[in-house]
Amino acid sequence: MKLLLVLAATLAVAAAGTVDPALNLAIQQGSTEAILALPAIVDQVQSNPSLLSLSGDAKVSALVASLQGLTSAAQAPYVQVASSLGLETQTYWGSNIIHVKGLTSQTLASLAATPGEFTLRKPVTVRMTPSIVETNATQNAQWGVAKIRAPEAWARTQGEGTVVCIIDTGVNLGHVALADAYGGAWSDPYYNTAGPTDQQGHGSHCAGTVLGRANGVGVAPAAQWVACRGLNHQGSGTEPNLISCAQWVLTANPRPNIVSNSWGGGSNNPWYNQVVSAWRSAGIIPVFAIGNSGPGCRTVISPGDQPNLISVGATTDTDAMATFSSRGPNAAGALKPEVSAPGNNIVSCGTGANNYVTMSGTSMATPHTAGAIALLMSANPSWGFDEIFTALTTTPVHPTLSNADRNCGLPEGGDFPNHALEATTVLQGVFMATKLYAATSKKLSLYFDDENAQEFVGHGFIGKGQDLIFKEIHAQFVTSVRKYFDFSAE
Repeated sequence: MKLLLVLAATLAVAAAGTVDPALNLAIQQGSTEAILALPAIVDQVQSNPSLLSLSGDAKVSALVASLQGLTSAAQAPYVQVASSLGLETQTYWGSNIIHVKGLTSQTLASLAATPGEFTLRKPVTVRMTPSIVETNATQNAQWGVAKIRAPEAWARTQGEGTVVCIIDTGVNLGHVALADAYGGAWSDPYYNTAGPTDQQGHGSHCAGTVLGRANGVGVAPAAQWVACRGLNHQGSGTEPNLISCAQWVLTANPRPNIVSNSWGGGSNNPWYNQVVSAWRSAGIIPVFAIGNSGPGCRTVISPGDQPNLISVGATTDTDAMATFSSRGPNAAGALKPEVSAPGNNIVSCGTGANNYVTMSGTSMATPHTAGAIALLMSANPSWGFDEIFTALTTTPVHPTLSNADRNCGLPEGGDFPNHALEATTVLQGVFMATKLYAATSKKLSLYFDDENAQEFVGHGFIGKGQDLIFKEIHAQFVTSVRKYFDFSAE
């Protein structure tokens, strides 16, 4: 009895949770749901020596099991209290949160009084990054696919052996460009449909750009897609369902190599960081749209404005930054976006069996990048995030910046990397790499600003009848690009 009294006294003086004022107001205005967010566990799991010694499927299985076990133990006391208050709960192991429903001001206060370290806040709501529907078009040579020089890479790889997950409004399985590329894994936390559908069309357009197999729309037409409906038919997404999709990515069969996310909202919000970290531990590359709130500086949106992922801005067919594309830096002053790719007047799949729609937005630039990563991973199966990131962020194609973009904290308009186009612009030449060949059937014109440049590896693709020319290569490029797949010019 004495022990129980001591325990009760300890709990009584233990710190209780905090309640976001915005949640209090929402409950007063009639909302009945909240997120109970507990301290992150993923870092603890990632640093476990037993996990670090594993690789492949064994590592991912251990990662998932550890996350599930630790979050279950951490969440159990709060689930018990919520149940005693007559509240409905749904737990999530991907980010250590509990979705609580049925709240009133009184039960919120009672739940908040539970001893422990946690925060009660409103659930995050996001939207697909708004896309402008321009027209209906069916040209064969899509400019974005050609601009990033994907057809030149197809002689070596078209994305074979890679799987890309689309978290979006769904995917149109009945489209001629998408049907044969389906990998067989689907999740729908909104409507529980048995197989992939897409009434809205945004997700299908994105999927087509990644890997569409008809009408020349896909960057990596031999890759496969799987999908989770993270956004509803109206293009809106809720935190619980998007976390559910993120967890599903880790358990899907086949498990994706890349996740393409053309959605977001708000800024400087780390709510998705834990699941992104889990993806990274599983060897999955996270790609996010940076938003369509440009051309002002510091207009990047979450999750794309967060670290530990690849964010994507949009360019036009003249390699200029699209005016609608959000600019960095993020709230911490970090460079954003990391990559810029074609996103203006992009033709891809619609909601019919064989129709095509032209859209504009960073939503369209993101799948170009995901497709490019599929090509890179297919050609270089041993590559992980670091190698992919280096390849994408060291491409030496630097168009002139506009006056507006020079105002995003840059001393000069030609400085790279920068908060608009960053170091990559249109991803040109990221698919292959070559050492500095002394003798070859193709001329290599190489210009470096480092006296020891001959010791490093060049970066680019040699096409027939082309010179490989590097100009304005900065020291960061020269000193970081060392490990690339070698190939001979034909």
